[in-house]
Amino acid sequence: MVVTNSHRTTAIVVRNAGGKVTLVPMSSGKLAAETLSFADFLAEWHEVDYALPKALDNFMRHAAEQGATAAAARGLERLAERDRAVPCLF
Repeated sequence: MVVTNSHRTTAIVVRNAGGKVTLVPMSSGKLAAETLSFADFLAEWHEVDYALPKALDNFMRHAAEQGATAAAARGLERLAERDRAVPCLF
């Protein structure tokens, strides 16, 4: 899921489990994962109509060029693997 906040920061949700949401916000420099409670996530972030494969490609390219923490890189890679396993119907 691609989301944005009131500061117009775009992020990709890489995990949603156990009342916690882990997302990777786009930032200059190294990407880092953030974990929030589900309530805090709903209060701050809103889903946007942006194609996940395109966003994921942009985030992966940024991580390759600028770096990413282990948690962010692992989350993005797992999401990319999951999307490769699901056939596109469009």
